[in-house]
Amino acid sequence: MGERGPSARGPWATPAPVRAAFFDVDGTLLSLSQNRVPESALAALSRLRESGVTPVLATGRTHYLLSMVDLSVFDAMVTFNGQLVEVGERVVHSNPLDPADVASVVRQVRGGAFECLFMERDRMYLSGANGLTRAMEELTHNHFELAPAEQALQSDVYQLNVFLAPGEEHLLLDQTSHLKTTRWSDLFVDGMPDVGGKDAGVRIVMDELGLAPEECVAFGDGGNDVDMFGAVGTSVAMGNGGADARAAATYVTDHVDEDGIWNACVRLGLIDAPLWGDARDARR
Repeated sequence: MGERGPSARGPWATPAPVRAAFFDVDGTLLSLSQNRVPESALAALSRLRESGVTPVLATGRTHYLLSMVDLSVFDAMVTFNGQLVEVGERVVHSNPLDPADVASVVRQVRGGAFECLFMERDRMYLSGANGLTRAMEELTHNHFELAPAEQALQSDVYQLNVFLAPGEEHLLLDQTSHLKTTRWSDLFVDGMPDVGGKDAGVRIVMDELGLAPEECVAFGDGGNDVDMFGAVGTSVAMGNGGADARAAATYVTDHVDEDGIWNACVRLGLIDAPLWGDARDARR
C-alpha cells in the first residue's frame, strides 16, 4: 500500500470522490489530554461541510456524554457503538441489549465478578467503584452516578462498559448468549448486541443517505473502530491510535494533538489548504 503514515505528505488516494466522513470521538475528534476538540479539527469539520462532504459522528458515547462536541455540525449520528442511529431528527435504528443478557450481567455484578456501567438512552449509572472505574473516570473526564445494577432490569440498555482487564472477556461472554465485546481501553470492554457494532451503524447511515462504501472515509483510533474501517472505502487511524487500529487503516495520520484530522483531510484532497502547521507558519 506504500507509505501510510503522516510522513507521506500526500496526496492520499481514495477509490471514489468522498461524500461522507465518519468520526470517532475519544482520541480522534476529542483530545483526551485537553478534553476538547482541537481548533484544527473544528476547522476541518467546517471546511468539509463547505466542500459538500457530510460529517457523521460514530462513537461509543451518546448525547449526554457529548457536551464537549458541537452536535449541530453532524448530519447523522451513530452512537452507543452502533446501537442507536439518527439521521437528522429521525431515529432510524434502535438495537438495545437482549434483556436476558442484561439480567445475567446484573447477576454477575451482584456476585462480585466485575463492576459495570449501564448505558440507557437517556441516562447511565455505575454499579460500584474500584481502581478500574476511577481510572476510567480520570481518563475520560467523567464522573458516573452510582446506582444498584438492578435498575438495568427496568429499561432498555444499549451498551455496557464492563470493567475487565484484557484476557478476562470470557467472564462476561461465557454467561451471555447474544453479546459481543470490543475494547477501546485496557480498563474496560464495551458490551453490545452480537449483531451490532459501529460497522452496522455506518452501513445504516450509508443506506439512508444513498452512499456507497467507496464514497466514505472513517477516522478512528481504537479497537472499536476496526470494524467500521472495514465498512468504508478509506480509513484513517490517528497517530495516537492503538496498534490494531493503525494496522487496519488505509492511512495513519498525525496525533490528535498534532492536528491529525485537518492534516488527513488535506492529504486526502478533501480540504484545499496547507497542512495545519504549514498554514500556521505562513500566517506568522
